[in-house]
Amino acid sequence: MPDTPGGPPIFADRAFQAVTALTIVDVAAFLVQEHTGPLWPAPVNWLLMIAVLVPTLLLCRRVQADPASAPVVRRYWRTVEIGIVLFAGVAGLRVLSGLGAGDWSLVASVALHVVGGAVLTWPLVGLPFSARGRARKVGVWLDLGTLSAAAGLMIWHFVASAQFAGGRVTVAGVLSAIVIMGAGLNGVYLAAKVVLAGVDSFARHGLYWIGASALIGGLGSAINFLHPHQPHGDLLVLVLPVAAYAAAIGARIQVVDTAIGDRRRRTPRGWSMMPYAAVAAVDTMVIYHNVRGTANGILIDAVAVTLTAIVVIRQLIAFRQNDALLARIGVQEKRFRLLVQNSTDMVTIAGPGGMLTYVSPATRTILGTHEDDLIGTGLVARTHPDDRAAVTERMAAVAAAPGNTATYQMRLRHADGTYRWLEVTSANLTGEPSVDGIVSNARDITETREVQDRLSYEASHDMLTGLANRALFGKRVAAAVTGDGPGTPVSVVLVDLDDFKTVNDTLGHATGDALLVHVAERMRNSVRPTDTVARLGGDEFAILFDTATGADVDQVLTRIAAALLEPAVIDGEPMTVRASFGVVDGRGGDDPGDLLRQADIAMYEAKERGEGGYERYRPGMEARGAERRRRAAALHTAILENQLVTFFQPVVTLPDGRITGAEALVRWQHPTEGLLGPGAFIDTAEQSGLIVPLGTWVLRDATREAATWPVELTVSVNVSARQLRETGFPDVVAAALRDSGLPAHRLTVEITESVAVGGGATGENLRLLREMGVRLSLDDFGTGASTLSLLAGAPVDQIKLDRSFVPDGGPDAIADAVAQMARAFGLQAVAEGVETPEQVARLTRLGYERAQGFYFARPMCAADLHLRIGSPSTADPAGIS
Repeated sequence: MPDTPGGPPIFADRAFQAVTALTIVDVAAFLVQEHTGPLWPAPVNWLLMIAVLVPTLLLCRRVQADPASAPVVRRYWRTVEIGIVLFAGVAGLRVLSGLGAGDWSLVASVALHVVGGAVLTWPLVGLPFSARGRARKVGVWLDLGTLSAAAGLMIWHFVASAQFAGGRVTVAGVLSAIVIMGAGLNGVYLAAKVVLAGVDSFARHGLYWIGASALIGGLGSAINFLHPHQPHGDLLVLVLPVAAYAAAIGARIQVVDTAIGDRRRRTPRGWSMMPYAAVAAVDTMVIYHNVRGTANGILIDAVAVTLTAIVVIRQLIAFRQNDALLARIGVQEKRFRLLVQNSTDMVTIAGPGGMLTYVSPATRTILGTHEDDLIGTGLVARTHPDDRAAVTERMAAVAAAPGNTATYQMRLRHADGTYRWLEVTSANLTGEPSVDGIVSNARDITETREVQDRLSYEASHDMLTGLANRALFGKRVAAAVTGDGPGTPVSVVLVDLDDFKTVNDTLGHATGDALLVHVAERMRNSVRPTDTVARLGGDEFAILFDTATGADVDQVLTRIAAALLEPAVIDGEPMTVRASFGVVDGRGGDDPGDLLRQADIAMYEAKERGEGGYERYRPGMEARGAERRRRAAALHTAILENQLVTFFQPVVTLPDGRITGAEALVRWQHPTEGLLGPGAFIDTAEQSGLIVPLGTWVLRDATREAATWPVELTVSVNVSARQLRETGFPDVVAAALRDSGLPAHRLTVEITESVAVGGGATGENLRLLREMGVRLSLDDFGTGASTLSLLAGAPVDQIKLDRSFVPDGGPDAIADAVAQMARAFGLQAVAEGVETPEQVARLTRLGYERAQGFYFARPMCAADLHLRIGSPSTADPAGIS
């Protein structure tokens, strides 16, 4: 009996070893007693049989209790276990009979024997066929009929017909013949069904032993009482233990087979040798009868004719099955061929050497090459040079053994010279005779890879400039301080463009973006290929100098600063850029986060100087950065807690000095430092973004105060570029006017020249303010982009001459030109910073109608301004405060 591959040995079980030994003893004892006569009292033979049944029962119990076994398997062996118990009862009754218990024990044993046989027979009858399909099941039934007819003929001719020897027909003979034929045919049928039909859930070799057990038990029981030397049926002491042993073998094989796990499904054959063997046996009897002239000739011939008819029918069915199979195979082959030929995937078969033996038509679409041109060639020659090593390694791994598979990506050259990305799945099917090669299925993923590469690029690069973004720059810095070993020099530089917001505000974001692209190109051209230039966001850039510090970095930064100061034509206008650089020198092993933070601190130090250039980080700079943050926090608190105070500087008429309005100027009443002028906190407000809420506070306070002045007086409020970029700024102004009750024409919003030429949200906000009736004043005129086109296009009502151009004993050409331009464009001209009577006189002669300055009044609180409003003139020097 064979061991199950991969499982424990069949004999590696003590119960099975015991039943084997006991069966050998039982058979040997029976054979010896056949020749020598009884060795011991008859009951001992039955006790020996019980000894065989006990370990068999244990083996059956293990199968039916195994949770890994299929339910049908457990149910079958549970029934077998019951049947064995019944036959143990048969043996026990025979022991009692041998001990003189009376005829009742013998009758009871026969009855129990019949019941036990029925119990063991029923599950075999109910075993399902593994055959699939109506034709195959009909074939199995015909094979069972062939075997049963042949077996019936054999049993009748050699056994049952002996009951009618000499032509005597008796009731006992008829009953004996019926029992012999019934039991024999039942055993043959059950054994043939198990072997021919099979059951998928059972171990294959185990089924053979189950069939053998049924055949031995059935035939042995039938001919038991015909044994010449055992008239009382003692042949059962041989038949039943041997049948039980066959069942024990089947149970043990089932346990081992289940222990293996993942048992492969049997592929049923479409034919069996057993029916043909039965036909051959009957044909032999026909020949024997014709030669020797034995009895039962008509029966033999009739069975032979019947079997011939069955075989013919079976063969016709087989022919029909073959035709259907061939047709199905043809359809499937055609379907497969059409699928392969029309598939968008390229299918190839390569021999062990890598030469292609089959290529699907999809190669025309994927590679632009006819499939016949690739037969006999290898794909390695068409593989991208960067992929060849990896592809060769994968293909070698697949070719190493049948069944190996691999999935990988590669680039193959197209007929137009470009490369296409393919995802390839290769399988070694050299063990399949119909293929005998390595099958590869290749799918074109070029577009997918391009999308992935683009997304990856976008995730790590700034889309406007093409530079590395913040995430990639952080990774590069981390790699620089960890990958080159401790002590390797590295420098990190943060760059901020000075006054870049003014470009966006005045020229628009499109021009600002073009300027950023120009800056990125200048920076990229000024560093080494191994250095990294990144845009962190807005107008902030960064540079990583790997293995460079000190003077080398300073030289590069000087070169970058000079390159940025060279005029570049952006949207038709020459522009220059000034930048502030923060530098930190580090070493391998430093914390990348600390380096970036220190470079940021140094960059803000450079910006505070207001001259551009670079600043290298030094210990202690954190304190100044902390001071800036503390100052911003304190200013924020000041806005929330009304620590701010609005001062007003009167604007007067020339030459009489009559007050016509005032300019609002903010002060900070600091809790500990006293009254602070704007120079102490305006830069902090600009850098921190607090300039917007600060400007809103001043606007609301100034309009509220101006609403208490005489109706002819106006108030001027300075507005920053940041405020004018806010889309809701006109609403803020409208709310301030509405809450204070001040008419819009009494409010003048002062803006710088750079803001006046701005587009986008700034230009729209200025237009909306004019529509509201708010007056606009061009502050510090002459210091910025003062052109005739500015005055012609800017929506302003007033221009204020910057204090630096107010005549002070020198030439007054600029002041004169500004006054003439104001008159030409119908604008009001106001002179700032007037401090002497001589300046008043000259400005009056030049045509200025309004002025403000220390000569007339210093900035004052609201209460003092109320007193001034009541004075007839503020031109008296005695009024200077």
